[in-house]
Amino acid sequence: MAHGVHATDSFAVRVDDLSLIDTLMSRLRESPPTDVGGVAVTRVDDLAVGSEQLPPTDGLRYHLDDESRVIVRPSGTEPKLKVYLEVIVAVEASSGLIAARAEAACRLSRVGASMRGLTAL
Repeated sequence: MAHGVHATDSFAVRVDDLSLIDTLMSRLRESPPTDVGGVAVTRVDDLAVGSEQLPPTDGLRYHLDDESRVIVRPSGTEPKLKVYLEVIVAVEASSGLIAARAEAACRLSRVGASMRGLTAL
Protein backbone atom coordinates (compact mmCIF):
# COMPACT_ATOMS: atom_id res chain seq x y z
CA MET A 1 0.00 0.00 0.00
CA ALA A 2 1.72 3.17 -1.18
CA HIS A 3 -0.67 5.67 0.37
CA GLY A 4 -3.07 5.93 3.23
CA VAL A 5 -3.02 6.92 6.86
CA HIS A 6 0.15 5.80 8.65
CA ALA A 7 -0.27 5.98 12.42
CA THR A 8 2.61 5.25 14.79
CA ASP A 9 3.17 4.97 18.50
CA SER A 10 5.70 3.48 20.88
CA PHE A 11 6.11 2.53 24.48
CA ALA A 12 8.88 1.20 26.70
CA VAL A 13 9.01 -1.44 29.39
CA ARG A 14 11.43 -0.23 32.06
CA VAL A 15 13.26 -2.78 34.20
CA ASP A 16 15.41 -2.65 37.32
CA ASP A 17 17.08 -5.96 36.45
CA LEU A 18 18.63 -6.02 32.96
CA SER A 19 18.27 -9.81 32.77
CA LEU A 20 14.51 -9.27 32.48
CA ILE A 21 15.04 -7.80 29.01
CA ASP A 22 16.73 -11.02 27.90
CA THR A 23 13.87 -12.98 29.48
CA LEU A 24 11.26 -10.96 27.56
CA MET A 25 13.13 -11.23 24.26
CA SER A 26 13.60 -14.99 24.73
CA ARG A 27 9.91 -15.41 25.52
CA LEU A 28 8.91 -13.49 22.38
CA ARG A 29 11.34 -15.51 20.24
CA GLU A 30 10.38 -18.91 21.65
CA SER A 31 6.62 -18.27 21.68
CA PRO A 32 5.87 -15.63 19.07
CA PRO A 33 2.28 -14.38 19.05
CA THR A 34 -0.02 -15.74 16.39
CA ASP A 35 -2.04 -12.53 16.50
CA VAL A 36 -1.60 -9.00 17.82
CA GLY A 37 -4.69 -6.98 18.62
CA GLY A 38 -6.88 -9.60 16.96
CA VAL A 39 -4.95 -9.48 13.66
CA ALA A 40 -2.97 -12.50 12.47
CA VAL A 41 0.82 -12.32 12.49
CA THR A 42 1.87 -13.26 8.96
CA ARG A 43 5.64 -13.09 9.42
CA VAL A 44 8.18 -12.70 12.20
CA ASP A 45 11.65 -11.39 11.39
CA ASP A 46 14.31 -12.16 13.98
CA LEU A 47 16.64 -9.24 13.40
CA ALA A 48 19.45 -11.01 15.30
CA VAL A 49 19.93 -13.14 12.17
CA GLY A 50 20.61 -10.11 9.97
CA SER A 51 19.86 -9.86 6.27
CA GLU A 52 21.22 -8.37 3.08
CA GLN A 53 19.59 -5.07 4.07
CA LEU A 54 20.41 -5.00 7.82
CA PRO A 55 23.28 -6.13 10.04
CA PRO A 56 22.35 -8.41 12.96
CA THR A 57 20.74 -6.63 15.91
CA ASP A 58 18.78 -7.81 18.92
CA GLY A 59 15.21 -7.21 17.80
CA LEU A 60 12.03 -8.73 16.44
CA ARG A 61 9.72 -7.42 13.74
CA TYR A 62 6.14 -8.65 13.45
CA HIS A 63 4.20 -8.20 10.21
CA LEU A 64 0.43 -8.37 10.62
CA ASP A 65 -2.20 -9.39 8.10
CA ASP A 66 -3.57 -5.83 7.85
CA GLU A 67 -0.14 -4.32 6.94
CA SER A 68 0.56 -3.27 10.55
CA ARG A 69 4.07 -3.74 11.92
CA VAL A 70 5.56 -4.02 15.37
CA ILE A 71 9.24 -3.85 16.28
CA VAL A 72 10.53 -4.91 19.70
CA ARG A 73 14.12 -4.27 20.77
CA PRO A 74 16.19 -3.57 23.84
CA SER A 75 17.31 0.01 24.31
CA GLY A 76 21.00 0.53 23.69
CA THR A 77 21.31 3.23 26.34
CA GLU A 78 18.69 2.62 29.04
CA PRO A 79 17.34 -0.35 31.03
CA LYS A 80 14.21 -0.81 28.97
CA LEU A 81 12.61 -2.72 26.13
CA LYS A 82 11.27 -0.53 23.32
CA VAL A 83 8.18 -1.37 21.30
CA TYR A 84 7.36 0.52 18.09
CA LEU A 85 3.91 0.26 16.47
CA GLU A 86 2.73 1.21 12.98
CA VAL A 87 -0.65 0.73 11.33
CA ILE A 88 -1.63 1.66 7.80
CA VAL A 89 -5.20 2.28 6.70
CA ALA A 90 -6.24 2.93 3.11
CA VAL A 91 -8.27 6.06 2.46
CA GLU A 92 -11.41 4.96 0.69
CA ALA A 93 -13.15 7.46 -1.57
CA SER A 94 -16.52 6.64 -0.04
CA SER A 95 -15.55 7.12 3.63
CA GLY A 96 -12.65 9.55 3.36
CA LEU A 97 -9.71 10.68 5.41
CA ILE A 98 -11.55 11.28 8.68
CA ALA A 99 -12.83 7.69 8.77
CA ALA A 100 -9.36 6.34 7.88
CA ARG A 101 -7.78 8.33 10.71
CA ALA A 102 -10.38 7.04 13.16
CA GLU A 103 -9.79 3.45 12.03
CA ALA A 104 -6.02 3.91 12.32
CA ALA A 105 -6.36 5.23 15.88
CA CYS A 106 -8.57 2.27 16.80
CA ARG A 107 -6.17 -0.28 15.29
CA LEU A 108 -3.18 1.40 16.94
CA SER A 109 -4.91 1.24 20.30
CA ARG A 110 -5.67 -2.50 19.89
CA VAL A 111 -2.14 -3.33 18.75
CA GLY A 112 -0.62 -1.31 21.59
CA ALA A 113 -2.82 -2.95 24.22
CA SER A 114 -1.99 -6.39 22.89
CA MET A 115 1.77 -5.71 22.87
CA ARG A 116 1.62 -4.27 26.38
CA GLY A 117 0.15 -7.60 27.47
CA LEU A 118 2.75 -9.61 25.55
CA THR A 119 5.63 -7.63 27.07
CA ALA A 120 4.32 -7.52 30.63
CA LEU A 121 6.72 -8.72 33.30
